[in-house]
Amino acid sequence: MAHLEQLRRDMIDYANNCGFDDWPQPTHVPTLSLVRSRVPTQFTAVDYQPLFCLVLQGSKQTLIGECLHRFGALQSLIVSLDLPATACVVEATAQTPYLALALDLDIGLLRDLASELDDLAGMDSPPSRTALVVGDADPALIDAMARLFALRGSAMDIEVLAPLVIREIHYRLLLGNQGAALRALMQPDGQASRIARAITRIRRDYTAPLTIAGLAREAGMSISAFHDHFRALTGTTPLQYQKALRLMEARRRLQGTAASVTAIAFEVGYESPTQFSREYRRKFGQSPREDRPVTA
Repeated sequence: MAHLEQLRRDMIDYANNCGFDDWPQPTHVPTLSLVRSRVPTQFTAVDYQPLFCLVLQGSKQTLIGECLHRFGALQSLIVSLDLPATACVVEATAQTPYLALALDLDIGLLRDLASELDDLAGMDSPPSRTALVVGDADPALIDAMARLFALRGSAMDIEVLAPLVIREIHYRLLLGNQGAALRALMQPDGQASRIARAITRIRRDYTAPLTIAGLAREAGMSISAFHDHFRALTGTTPLQYQKALRLMEARRRLQGTAASVTAIAFEVGYESPTQFSREYRRKFGQSPREDRPVTA
């Protein structure tokens, strides 16, 4: 446990030295982020990309559709698909902040590793019906993440060693007890891969009208099967997924540009500014105008 306490201290020192605020921040190691929160937070909309998150201290909750996941110290979160969600920190204080390391997952690297492994799909593990999996962290993964974070002070170590450790982490995730969702994604014509293709289409064309029939046809599935598998993996429906993307992009534009609320509503695909404002308030707890940063 001594090495874990040292890791926690190193993470806090790094966050303080870099001036990190209370949300995820990139480290000097590419694709590795540090999360430090000194207070509990309210549920906030997040757009998860495929990632591996290792919690070292405190706890957090993530809501995917109607399914609430809670994970705490020495537990990990694996997200295999792009997922709009909401999340909040539930255990954190100034003395014992919430601490986590998050690594972006490289799907191409996972596919390369899968191609080198025999009978990956036949591994003895229950199939994953969700793209988000929580469980106790593998000690070998804790060690690998600690070694990856330890490279932060040397540009040469990062260049030479980080790719090797990142490959090791992907390998261990793929073969681990919580890796069923990743293994399912590696099957080219499996249900997870088909849903992933549909998600790529929704994200690319999130401002355009989409039909379930069209998405199901592209996925090579019946409408009912597509709808059921999409909801099982993402916790939401395709149209709700698209709506979440539109609202999160709208919020980004509201907080980063001077465009009017009406203009942004049309830009992200809404035909009615009134409907946009109503759904925005429902998701973020305040109207678009109230959510806009106050300028001096």
